[in-house]
Amino acid sequence: LPLAHVLELCCELVGTAVGVRVGYSSPQTLTDTSTKIKKGTKGDVSVLKPTLMACVPTILDRISKSVWEKVNEGGLLSTELFKWAYEYKAERLNKGFRSILLDKLVFRKIRKLLGKRLRYMLSGGAPLSAEAQKFVNVCFCKMVQGYGLTETCGAGTVMTMDDLRPSQVGAPLSCLPIRLRP
Repeated sequence: LPLAHVLELCCELVGTAVGVRVGYSSPQTLTDTSTKIKKGTKGDVSVLKPTLMACVPTILDRISKSVWEKVNEGGLLSTELFKWAYEYKAERLNKGFRSILLDKLVFRKIRKLLGKRLRYMLSGGAPLSAEAQKFVNVCFCKMVQGYGLTETCGAGTVMTMDDLRPSQVGAPLSCLPIRLRP
């Protein structure tokens, strides 16, 4: 996210306050297959290996598209196997269970695209589709969404870390009164 987004600024301030290293990237240099990456060099996430990543839905859509393209290049058997594993893990996550074996056998390769160490992704700045949220939860890590007017104030709502329901932005923050008007 650009620093014009208060979400990015808040993430950065909290991170630096607790001693976290902060890395910057661009959509054109994010992954090893991004448009501005020279052949033989690595993208920013391969070098930085982030554990937390704040991004906008557009970037998640690009990542999702590139993963599905690679899956479809693998042939019919591997494509169908991946689709089965994807749906199976999504179903298990909805029931509150993990899929450790599938993570090691199938999704480990996909996690390498974003540096292998990603634990949480934070999305803000625009609505995130249910499919994009499901994709991140299944293939990479837990997705946390926030809602607010990012250019002028901080978040109004933020999901809890264990909430995997799609199309949710969480409850209002305790420091922010919200009133619904008819």
